[in-house]
Amino acid sequence: MANVETRMASIVIPNMNEDGDIFVPIQQEAVEIFIDDFGGATAYECNGFWDKSQRVISCLKIDVAVDMLPLTVAKFMATAEMLAYKLNVHSVMVTKPDGTVVFVKGGLYDGTKTNG
Repeated sequence: MANVETRMASIVIPNMNEDGDIFVPIQQEAVEIFIDDFGGATAYECNGFWDKSQRVISCLKIDVAVDMLPLTVAKFMATAEMLAYKLNVHSVMVTKPDGTVVFVKGGLYDGTKTNG
């Protein structure tokens, strides 16, 4: 098989939403899925800012090395969509392996912003 290029993809998952729902179990689930499906993950604490919120949003950014094969990229995006749907937030920021940043709909998505 020819060498397959590998690139970094990521998802940013908040630690909690404005209602106080804690997302640490979903963050842990995400890391476990990425370890099982992609061989590993690296997680970083970070802060997010959003124009519809007056607070600093504590988050976990999870980086994953993803082979640039269409099925592998689709698997990463399907995982990101599943995780985002579980969250009671508007959307989560995802960086695709090609570097494109998209906002994947979360459980509170109301259709007022476009989703890439």
